[in-house]
Amino acid sequence: MSPKRLLILLAISLSVAGPAGGFIFGFMNCSDCGWNFLGRLFIGCIMAVLAPLSGGFPPQNEGGVGPPFNAWPHIIASGVLTFGLLVYRDRRKKRKE
Repeated sequence: MSPKRLLILLAISLSVAGPAGGFIFGFMNCSDCGWNFLGRLFIGCIMAVLAPLSGGFPPQNEGGVGPPFNAWPHIIASGVLTFGLLVYRDRRKKRKE
């Protein structure tokens, strides 16, 4: 695999990592949702927008007071998984040709 192709896959995974990590963070960290699946999806969608906009540290509540959350572990994990899946898919595609 060429270095140029790896850089393209890295750029794609880095651009997807912020919103995907924010969604995973919001879905897992919804404190008032309980077993409410739609509520978790909604908070996940909100955090998918807020996490990249706030640099990985979304506010704890709507007013923005108090210490912020740290969504970076989720962002890094989703970036690594996305990059790994893209490389795996690209290698399988090359093998079939």
